[in-house]
Amino acid sequence: MALSLRLQAVLDLVRHSKILADIGTDHAYLPIEAVRAGLCQKAIACDINKGPLEIAAANIEMAQLSDRIETRLGDGLAPVHQNEADCIVISGMGGMRIWNILHTQQAKAQFAKKLILQPQHNLEELRRSLHDTGYEIRTEKLIYEDSRFYVILLAGHTGKISTWTEQEYFFGKHITESPHFLQYLEYHQSKIARYIQSIKDDDTRQSAETRLKWIKKRLCRSPQCNEEAEQGFTPCGVAGLGAAPHLDG
Repeated sequence: MALSLRLQAVLDLVRHSKILADIGTDHAYLPIEAVRAGLCQKAIACDINKGPLEIAAANIEMAQLSDRIETRLGDGLAPVHQNEADCIVISGMGGMRIWNILHTQQAKAQFAKKLILQPQHNLEELRRSLHDTGYEIRTEKLIYEDSRFYVILLAGHTGKISTWTEQEYFFGKHITESPHFLQYLEYHQSKIARYIQSIKDDDTRQSAETRLKWIKKRLCRSPQCNEEAEQGFTPCGVAGLGAAPHLDG
């Protein structure tokens, strides 16, 4: 079974786990590959919807892994028992939806040695919420696939309150060395520039303009920008798309 680049990047972080809980498993591709590759001993495939979970169960049976992967119906971490999963994956949901799942079942989230999180948006808010409640963000991966960017976080509970700078919460602290980072900035530069045109609230506009300045300054420090400036091109003039003032995937 060939996984997408996004799921493969998630899978790579699972290694050395005992019991994986995949929240919002859909068709259970991730837990099947994790168990098959020996990255975890057992897995729990959880989903709030009965239809996808039935397909997941069929896929698990076809892979002959029914003795090692269990399907459970329920919302968020509710189907997972306390002190059961040492690795929790929540992928493909909004950042604050992910946070609500973790916050609602705090004891289960804190027990896990690994939280592998891939938010679709509200990445900045998720980073802050994790730090404010004693989680450490150990690393992040930036994936580019099918003209979309995905950021994957590996976190764990330490009980210590971590703090990053405002720009680190915005950009991330671990993805700046990614070969896709400049392209990621260019995409979001234009995304925010177009979003600003529709803002009526002064505070929201100021926040968006500040983030746009951060991106332009970061791009102007890039080797590519310096090279273009030497050739007589105007630096920091980049194109992209439109939406909200957050660096989401």
